[in-house]
Amino acid sequence: MTTTTKTTDTTGKTGDSPGRTDHETSTSTPETGKVIPPPSAKPPRGPSVRMVLTVVLVAILAMTLGAAFNQNLHTAWTAASSYLGIGQDHDKHASTEKAEGAGGVQYYTCGMHPWVILPKPGNCPICSMELTPLDPKKFTGEIVIDPVVVQNMGVRIAPVVTGPLVKTIRTVGSVDYNERLVRDVNIKVSGWIEKLYVDYLGAEVVEGEKLFDVYSPDLYAAQEEYLLALHSRGKVGATFVPEAAKGAADLLESARTRLLYYDITPEQIKQLKASDKPSKTMAILSPHRGVVIEKHANEGMNVNPGMRVYRIADLSRVWVMVTLYEYQLPYVQTGQKAVMTLPYIPGQSFEGTVVYIYPYLEKKTREVQVRLEFENPHKLLKPGMFANIELQNTLAQRRTLAPREAIIDTGERQVAFVSLGDGKFEPRQVQMGVETRDGMVEILNGLSPGEQVVVSGQFLIDSEANIRESLAKMIRGNMATDQKPAVNVSPGGALASLPDAAASRLNDMLDTYLAIGDRLAGDSTDGLAVDVKHFMENLEALTSTAIPDDPHFWHKHDEIVKLRSSAQKLGKTTTLEEARLGFADLSVAMSALLHATGVPVSYPTQVQELHCPMFLQGQGGSIWLQPAGDVRNPFLGSRMISCFDKRTALPVTEAGPDAVPAPSATPPKNPQPGNDPRSKP
Repeated sequence: MTTTTKTTDTTGKTGDSPGRTDHETSTSTPETGKVIPPPSAKPPRGPSVRMVLTVVLVAILAMTLGAAFNQNLHTAWTAASSYLGIGQDHDKHASTEKAEGAGGVQYYTCGMHPWVILPKPGNCPICSMELTPLDPKKFTGEIVIDPVVVQNMGVRIAPVVTGPLVKTIRTVGSVDYNERLVRDVNIKVSGWIEKLYVDYLGAEVVEGEKLFDVYSPDLYAAQEEYLLALHSRGKVGATFVPEAAKGAADLLESARTRLLYYDITPEQIKQLKASDKPSKTMAILSPHRGVVIEKHANEGMNVNPGMRVYRIADLSRVWVMVTLYEYQLPYVQTGQKAVMTLPYIPGQSFEGTVVYIYPYLEKKTREVQVRLEFENPHKLLKPGMFANIELQNTLAQRRTLAPREAIIDTGERQVAFVSLGDGKFEPRQVQMGVETRDGMVEILNGLSPGEQVVVSGQFLIDSEANIRESLAKMIRGNMATDQKPAVNVSPGGALASLPDAAASRLNDMLDTYLAIGDRLAGDSTDGLAVDVKHFMENLEALTSTAIPDDPHFWHKHDEIVKLRSSAQKLGKTTTLEEARLGFADLSVAMSALLHATGVPVSYPTQVQELHCPMFLQGQGGSIWLQPAGDVRNPFLGSRMISCFDKRTALPVTEAGPDAVPAPSATPPKNPQPGNDPRSKP
């Protein structure tokens, strides 16, 4: 009988590894060849009492520390239970359900390229980075922000209320004379001004005040006629000749009326009657009160009938002319109250009335003149002053009002963010009405009284809402990976055509360059020196080919020198990292050359320029050239073979006539006079 022993560790693997082992023994008999099966394996032993006590103490200690640092006890219990392996399957299942969200579909995105969204895990098709799960809450209209972040953002809220809808229009006006209270003083007799009493502009006059004394032959004759009629009436007896007495009375009344028509007042006529003697001059009295705003009288001046001597304006009531735009007219009406303030009289306001709205507007400015009237008992309002005007009109007694700053008006839509509490916000599309004077605006629909809206920090919340809306649209639409990439074409090169010889050399250079890039994309430098040597040979042959349209084309472009130095540097590299750095310099120079010459039309495929943001990050990344098709990044290789962020097709140049070889683009070190090709016409 032969006995064999097999050692198995606790993980079920066979080997000689140290540790606790169970020995299984099988017995066989050479006579019968039967193998006696080993006894059944012992069931695994549970944790010892000491181990259980240790774990319980650890859990109690974790919960105590969690409470000391204001952590949730659930966090401490989770830490302890994860150590014991309790409840892990349940938490994992709950986390999966939470990640799946509505619809039961979990989406994944790339941290470097957030526009990439796929319905399954994997690598980013652009940079090959591992995709991360996308929060399903971002596909809903509700926005959830941590309360600490809300505090840091300075988010403030205000309630939606109901109240009277008062439309307030603020504008600027200018004080002007009340045209109804402006009077002219005209002379009605010819003569000369003997004495002037009101002799300056701006003088205040009252009704009946002397303005000037005038000597007029007509006025003197009228005085004599009045006195004569007065004497005649006293001599004619009414008893003896009644008709004569009546005629004398009529003559006296006619003479008196003539004096009145000459602006001689009844008081002056009484004085004339009392003196019973005509006066050489008579005073012309002011018929109105106010301020002299025009004066055309001087002592000794000859005056004639109809001449305006003074213009007097009463400033006890003034007009204020304001300008409104046509869209403000529906909120203004005659009889409406107006409030005026002056910047140079702080703390005082004046109340007036809209008295007239002009029936026409200025075509160029689309403005309408509105006339206001204000009492001016203390003469504080002077014509020519500028004033701030407020016109208020109560449109309704009860309307839904919200703070104007809570509404984001994009031109196409108006959005407000309603605070739901606990850091939750809901974007709500609203329709605004009339804006009031205290920063409130009428809400026609979208909000209800009592709701809390965000009045500060809403633009940050709006940006988050726009991102989520964009994500939701991307999920609802077709997948971006199903679309073929659209490639922009760079502007054409400096050449209209390429000779066949130059096109052939340029095609060979492209083949060699693309072969080098493909080697580096495969993480290999095998044959690199041979490719660089072949590239240099084609470069020298290319620069020896003249361009018929521009004989000095190669001398104008320093890309040739950069290509030559970059290729030489690449050929001397010994490691893959050095080769990729050298290839980056070569790619920049090669791109500049092809932008100048264009890709020959005879090249069998489109040549594209791609940008890698992950290589040489401190320098803004690097570019390389490759044929159209799958991306093969020569800088990152198998690590991120598909990494790129921009792709542009190089311009194509048509074929042209062939040309004879030209001198080399590199001038001699010691050029002799007449031998330098750049000196030839």
